[in-house]
Amino acid sequence: MRIVKRWILPLLFGALVLPVSSCRPLLKEVFKAPKVRVVDIGIAGNPFKSRGPVEAILHLSVNNPNSYPLTVAGVAYSATVGTRLVADGERTEEIRIEPSGETVVTVPVRLQTDVFADALREVLEARAVSYEFNGSVGVVAPFVGVVRIPFSRTGTIDPMDILRRKGIGFN
Repeated sequence: MRIVKRWILPLLFGALVLPVSSCRPLLKEVFKAPKVRVVDIGIAGNPFKSRGPVEAILHLSVNNPNSYPLTVAGVAYSATVGTRLVADGERTEEIRIEPSGETVVTVPVRLQTDVFADALREVLEARAVSYEFNGSVGVVAPFVGVVRIPFSRTGTIDPMDILRRKGIGFN
């Protein structure tokens, strides 16, 4: 009887831990995390002519490696130009991602008008200014719930290069 009492607690602990640890490999086999990358960032309309908030469009490519469809529950984002945070927020529109395929998700981003104007001034005064788009895509995973997949895109904005591409040249 004494031997049973000594082993009962470790046996109960093992019985509780075993199912949890044995499901983890099964979950990895069942759910493969999608890959997210920023395809394009564009400005909707002309920011010089509009008096209201400036709208940008963020295009994200979501690649689903699973053999079943997934649902994007939401996209959280933030945008920085130079030293200024020009946008942050979350879009909670559900989007279906087909199995074993890639879907481009478009996210309208509302830029803060006064901060965007300051950032635009900073871009025009400097030779080049850095920008950064960060965020995460919330994907509904089976048995787990919402899994956040991060994305990021950084680069520099060269105003002279932008003007050259638009066909406006300076000597």
